[in-house]
Amino acid sequence: MIKSFQQQLYKDIPLTRDMSMQITDFSNDILTVQAPLINNINDKGSVFGGSSSALMIISAWSLIKLSCDRNFIEADVVIHKNETHWNKAMYQDLIIVASFIDGYNFTKIKEKIKKGRHQRIDCEIKLVNAENVIFSTMKAKYVIIPQK
Repeated sequence: MIKSFQQQLYKDIPLTRDMSMQITDFSNDILTVQAPLINNINDKGSVFGGSSSALMIISAWSLIKLSCDRNFIEADVVIHKNETHWNKAMYQDLIIVASFIDGYNFTKIKEKIKKGRHQRIDCEIKLVNAENVIFSTMKAKYVIIPQK
């Protein structure tokens, strides 16, 4: 499931391929992604804020999309808004951990989507290193929308 989803990401969102985004884990409503610094570097030798922001947004989007797929929910997922805080510069490969802020019942969400209604989803995303030091945090709101 992860491998085919990863390939679809590369096809549908080419930026993910250019940033060398790799989904490394999807379990217990948490998605973990890695990306090398070299593909996401700025002129100072640290992680480029735009890359980290894009990777964080795409990671949470992927968490929601994979959760929908796992529950056979045919819907579109879009970002509504986000807020990001960068705590300090990062000079290492990126690890992004996306999780749901609240517990979501995807069985109930599926019924809601079948009725043509949308569902808001809140996520928390962290940019960390291998030692789990937090370099950036994001809170983001997404919407699951019935496909037309």
